[in-house]
Amino acid sequence: MGTGRNTGPPYQATHFVVSSQVDYGARSSVTHIICACVHLCSPCERDALNGSGRRRTGNSILIGTSLVLLAVMTFSLLFETIAHAVNQCPLSYEARAYERQGWQREVVTQEHLREEREREKLDQNILRQAWREEVDNHLKRQEEQRKAWEIEVEDHRREMDEQRLKWKQEWEDHDRLERERRQKMNMFWGEVEGHQCISYATREYTALLKNLPTNYPYRIEACKETPLEIHGVSYLPKDCEDKGKGGVIGRWEVDQSQPDCVTYWGWFKDKGCTSKQSGKRRFEHYLENLPKGADWREFCATTPVSFLGMHFSGAQICFQWGSGAYGEWDVEDHSC
Repeated sequence: MGTGRNTGPPYQATHFVVSSQVDYGARSSVTHIICACVHLCSPCERDALNGSGRRRTGNSILIGTSLVLLAVMTFSLLFETIAHAVNQCPLSYEARAYERQGWQREVVTQEHLREEREREKLDQNILRQAWREEVDNHLKRQEEQRKAWEIEVEDHRREMDEQRLKWKQEWEDHDRLERERRQKMNMFWGEVEGHQCISYATREYTALLKNLPTNYPYRIEACKETPLEIHGVSYLPKDCEDKGKGGVIGRWEVDQSQPDCVTYWGWFKDKGCTSKQSGKRRFEHYLENLPKGADWREFCATTPVSFLGMHFSGAQICFQWGSGAYGEWDVEDHSC
């Protein structure tokens, strides 16, 4: 396969070689003649002894040498001109035909290469289109799968909501039936007892649930849903405890209408600044009407007080001295 222009018939290269050889020979001859001329023209040490005859002989030789040199240069120039003209002459028919065949082969080769590139480009376009279709199909399948999942999730959520509503309705129906059943059994509280005060204005009460069957399965639920009236106010129990055969005990913490549990702060004392440059002043109060046997810490922390235009829900610091309880407060005072 040719990729460049043909060099033509072999005889062209032969012409160039001959021309080069002749040109090199001519240049060599000219060089030798010039060297000889220079040697002959150079002054000799015996010129002064030989006289003018010697000088005339040298001039003759110099003139002859110059003529020979001129002839050689003229011959060399003429030969090069003829060789150049021969090399520039039109090619023969066979040479032109050979050159044309080389060009045609190169054209055919280039055409084959162009067709091959076109086929490769077409194959790449087909492959690119196939990839694009595959990606589009994959995205389409993903979108369909996502929609199917969304529908499935929505159906599951709807089923769960329906099931949740169903459970809620069943539970409400169960509670309603149980309340109706308890009402028919006429459960009530008996053996109500008031115990010691547990905090400021709050007393603990307990009672036993009556008319409760021993084999009744929802004993704690019946306790929590049966109210007890104390001092004209109905309360549901705070805690329930199943004692087995001993019955179910309910417990209440009532913070209304309990005057025996109401404590208050009596006299107070200004104890001065808590420390130097603390900005705090300490006041001390004495706790009055503390029930016997009650937890003095609980009452001290829950008994409210107001003084110096300030209100507190309980003491900040509690301590006991002798049989009495005391509370202390640290308030801001810039004079400290």
